[in-house]
Amino acid sequence: MKTIHRRHLLQGSLALAGSAVLSPALTRHALAQAPQKIRYLTPFGFIFGFSEVLYGQTGGFFAKQGLDVDVEGGRGSAMAVQQVTAGNTLISRTGGTDLIKAYAKDPSIVAVGECYQKDIFYIISHADKPIKSPMDMAGKTIGIVSNGGATENLLDMMLVSKNVPIADVRREVVGNAPTAFEFIKLGRIDAFMATNDTLFALQTDKQPVSAFSADEFAPSPGQVYMVSKKALEAQTETIAKFMRGGHAAIGDMIEKRANLLPVIESMTKVFDLSEARRPDKGVSILANAITTTFEPPFRDKFASKPGPWESAYDLMVKAKIITPLNDRGFYNDKARSLAFG
Repeated sequence: MKTIHRRHLLQGSLALAGSAVLSPALTRHALAQAPQKIRYLTPFGFIFGFSEVLYGQTGGFFAKQGLDVDVEGGRGSAMAVQQVTAGNTLISRTGGTDLIKAYAKDPSIVAVGECYQKDIFYIISHADKPIKSPMDMAGKTIGIVSNGGATENLLDMMLVSKNVPIADVRREVVGNAPTAFEFIKLGRIDAFMATNDTLFALQTDKQPVSAFSADEFAPSPGQVYMVSKKALEAQTETIAKFMRGGHAAIGDMIEKRANLLPVIESMTKVFDLSEARRPDKGVSILANAITTTFEPPFRDKFASKPGPWESAYDLMVKAKIITPLNDRGFYNDKARSLAFG
């Protein structure tokens, strides 16, 4: 057995200390290799619809960009806006209409990329008594996710798009889950608004649903990455790295579409995803999300078109959700252009 004498240990320690003193370049190199910590806040909890960030973290795609992303689950768009505005989180995600509404109050925030290219909400009704357009809603009760939130705003926008009086439609808060369909069966509501993932879960479970996208009558930007204008100026490169990491994660999921279990297992080691507790481990839901949610923004590298912003703004003014604005700088392409050229 080899014995290490105290004198030799001390000499070795001094040599190491001396090398650190004599080689500041090595110290700088080590610091440069340390990942940059940033915070990302989801709009609400953890679901497969946010997989580009969840898998971006657990699959090491952000790490390859030199980022250590702390992913936290939010509790609604209002919280996301507040945290970004206050500087407590660098990046969050919200609906385009939510961003416009928040911008009307405080134009210090801005969208920097579109991660889902149409509004995520659908109007779901029973196939035996379908609600197929805003004109069918007069005198009916429509379920919404929350009072004053994105679904209620979209409901008002759809109604004014077809000149249906807003007061003619009753609202009831039912949340965003497949279980809300039971309220339709009980006759408490005539339809409800929920995300594309909720609709797909109902269709997978063979529920007798009829549905249409809110985008058919109220075209709007979908889900967008949101930062503060101050952060965009100070950390453009960091935001660009974040988008490159998320884009790479989507690309990997697309390549692994034939066998998504490893992707799901990677995410569930860190995040509690209720969809993964389904009999098929959530494979069908993630596969659907890849096709309907992630492939278009992957193809377009998170680009956002001006038309939906203009449509959403006009309908929000008409519905009196916001007052007319002189400043409509809702979107800035600076970081995305840096990320992808």
